[in-house]
Amino acid sequence: MATRFLVFLLLFIGCARQVPHVSPIIPQKTYPQLIDEYISCSGHGKIDSRGFFSGALSFTFISQNDSSFFQFKDPLGRKALLMWLTPVNVTAWNLIENKQYTYDQILEFFPFLQVVEPTDITKFLWGVQPDYEKLEGVDSKVSSEIVLQFGKEELDTVPNALVTAYFKDNQLNHSVYIRIKGRSLQHHEINLQKVWKLIHS
Repeated sequence: MATRFLVFLLLFIGCARQVPHVSPIIPQKTYPQLIDEYISCSGHGKIDSRGFFSGALSFTFISQNDSSFFQFKDPLGRKALLMWLTPVNVTAWNLIENKQYTYDQILEFFPFLQVVEPTDITKFLWGVQPDYEKLEGVDSKVSSEIVLQFGKEELDTVPNALVTAYFKDNQLNHSVYIRIKGRSLQHHEINLQKVWKLIHS
C-alpha cells in the first residue's frame, strides 16, 4: 500500500512540474511591411465554390507588388483557368475551351469580386487580413446578406498564419471557400507577364 502511494506521489509531482507549452505571440506584419521586406510571394491552395459554379479547383499562385496570378486545375489535374488580378482589372482565360472571359462572366463565377477588391485578394495571398470596414459603405440590404470570415492556423511552421477565407452571399445562395495550403515569401523578382505568356501559350 505504501509503495503504491509513493509511486502515485512521484507521478503526481512529475505531472505538476510540467509546464504547458505556450507558443510565443508573434506580431502580424502589415502588407506594406511585407512587400518592403520581400519582393514576391508564391504558394498553392484549393477553392471550393457553391452556387452558379459549383466545384473544387486546386490552384497555384504568384504575387508581386499589387498584382497576383493564379493557375487553376480541375479534379483531373488539367490546367483549367488562368487569372490575373491587378488593382484595376481582372483577366481570366479558360484553357480547356480556349476562350477569354469578360469581367461580367468572371463575376458570375466569382461574385465575391463584387465586394472583395483584387488588392484584397493579393493581401490575403500574402497572409494579411483585408480591412472590411469598407462594407459599412455598401448598401445595407446587400451587406446584411453577406458573410465574410477569415481563419488562422499554423502554416509551414508559421503560427497563427492567415490560411482561409469564406464568402457567402445569402441572397444569391452562393459561397466560396479558399484555403491556402502553402505560402512562401521570396526575395527575388518574378516576371508575371512572362509567366502568363508562357503558361497561356
